[in-house]
This record gives sequence, C-alpha cells and structure tokens, in this order.
Amino acid sequence: MDVLNRCGIDAAVLHQQPGFRCDWFANTTRVEYLPDVRLTGMDFLVIPEIYGPNIISLGELPGIGRHVKKVIFNQNCRYTFLGQSFESIRKPGFDLPYNQHEEFIGAIVVSEDSRAYLQYVFPDLEIWRIHNAINTGEFRFSADKKRQICFMPRKHADDALQVLAILRLRNTMQDFDVVAIENRNETEVAGIMAESAFFLSFGYPEGCPLPPAEAMASGCLVVGYDGFGGREYFDRRFSYPVDVGDITGYAQTLESLIEEYRHNPAGLRNQARQASEFITSNYSPEKEQQDIVRIWTKILGI
Repeated sequence: MDVLNRCGIDAAVLHQQPGFRCDWFANTTRVEYLPDVRLTGMDFLVIPEIYGPNIISLGELPGIGRHVKKVIFNQNCRYTFLGQSFESIRKPGFDLPYNQHEEFIGAIVVSEDSRAYLQYVFPDLEIWRIHNAINTGEFRFSADKKRQICFMPRKHADDALQVLAILRLRNTMQDFDVVAIENRNETEVAGIMAESAFFLSFGYPEGCPLPPAEAMASGCLVVGYDGFGGREYFDRRFSYPVDVGDITGYAQTLESLIEEYRHNPAGLRNQARQASEFITSNYSPEKEQQDIVRIWTKILGI
C-alpha cells in the first residue's frame, strides 16, 4: 500500500476493527474502517484468499456492494479452499469467485508455484505475480557469526523439536546455541539472523516464505522446508532443502553441515554470501515496486 501511495495511486487499508493498525513493521498508509467506508464503482477492493467461501458474501456488506470491482490477493495458493468441506464441493452450486463472478477481475500471487496452481485450477483467470521484497535495510549480509542456530516455531514446532532433540542426543550441537524466534519485531529478528550461522525452515505450506529469504540475505545457511512457494530460491548451490516430514533426512543434513562448519567453514561462508546476493537481487524493494506499479497500471488502465 505504501508503494501505491508513493507512486500516486490512492490506496488504503480496510479493516473491520476500528482503531486497528499493523505496527510490527514501519508503514504510513492510512487505515479505513468498515463501519465508516462507502465504496463506489470507481474503487477496487483487494481481498485475501483466506476468506475462503466468504469472499463472495463480502460484496453484501454495507459500504461495499457487489458492484465494486475486486481483486483476490492470493498469498498462499494452498489456502484457496479454506472453509470448504467435502459436502460443499459436492453441491451443484459449488462455486469460487476466481472466475465465476464478473466483479472479480483477477488474482495477484507471490510465487511461480502459486501462479501454476491457480492457472491449473482456473485456466481463464487473469493472474499477476509480485516478487515480495525483503527489507534490505534490516536484513543485510553479515559474516560475523556465532555458533548459533535460529528457527521460527510458528509452523510445525513438533518437527523442529524432533530435529533438535535428535541432534542433542547425538551430541552434535554441544557448542551451538539454539534461538527460537517468536514475539519479536522486525529489527529484533534481523539482529538474531545476523549473528546466526544457520536458519532452520519448518514452514509448510507457504505461498512465498519470507523468513528463509531474510535469513539468506543475512548470511545464514538455510536448511529445511521450502514450503513449495520457496522452491524458486531454495537453490541447492547455496541452500539445503529437505522434504516435508523427512525428520531423519533433516537431522542428517544439519549434522553434516555443523561438522563441516566446525572444520572447514570457508566453503559454507561462500555459499552464504552467494545466497545473500541472490536474494537481495531477486527480492528487492525496487523489484517489488516495479511489479506492483506494473500490475496496478494495467488494472486501472492508466
């Protein structure tokens, strides 16, 4: 939203809860609240995919209406069918708004995996892709690393527990600290990643997971799940993807890397630098802004 406003396209966040504002990262876009808003036929409403079957009924809310043109911002294609059931998909009227309702003009996605998914399910759907940016001001390459492993337990914490417990029992990590990143703001996360040698990724499914990309930008060696959406940057030249649920393979991969890091770290540091350069080149704020402006210029016909 900040990008659109900086480029002269009027945009606001619409929220159901009066007084709410996202404050875990810096932003300046104004927030409008549903009880006070009255959209017109000149407006566009961007709706996240997580509303599931309620996406259509949003057009019936006061202040919105079916006449308002709508775009679905699908940040995780595997959430497209949230809220559906086996009973609902068997009904003759089973429907989704992606290409069945004229007020829905298309979808924006954040990875090639999501684009392929939606194109297969909805062959006639107009789809645009944005490269989500990492904050390169916060997540910068650092070669000054502690013997530290960081991870986020937000998804599949049970998998993380298994991997770490296995390596503790095998006495692999006796000289490594482990930091679970939770309830931290962006600056604090960046600080932990900057000093960590490894980042463990347990996110699945993901539209385009940003934490592993932020860790790569910070000079971490990234091991773990690409979430499917991260396949485009979990390059085996400089990262270590593991199949979802392959706990033994995960532990073995990390154990091997820890041993290499102890005895011959130079090669791994070069990989970490290569990963950082790849991420900062392909997921930069400049590239994200170019994508956003290109997409909305086309949608608005300007």
